[in-house]
Amino acid sequence: MSNESLQIAAVFVSQMSLIFFKHVGVRVIVKEQVLKSMFYTSLIQASWLVSSAIGISAFLKGNWIVVCFYLAGGVVGTYLNFKIKV
Repeated sequence: MSNESLQIAAVFVSQMSLIFFKHVGVRVIVKEQVLKSMFYTSLIQASWLVSSAIGISAFLKGNWIVVCFYLAGGVVGTYLNFKIKV
């Protein structure tokens, strides 16, 4: 698998996870579930770190394919929030 393919897969999955976990995190905060909130916060931070590092680097290098997958991952993450009830 090429370096660009790995970047595409990593940025898509991490951005999708970031958006999904952010929405789930809001739900557990509203329910005042402290331990679950702390767990989801760690997942949010990890996915944010990976997706931002790859996405920003790709943007600065003009790698628009990776940037498009970064954006698409966020959209799919939002869609999954409506389909998956956690």
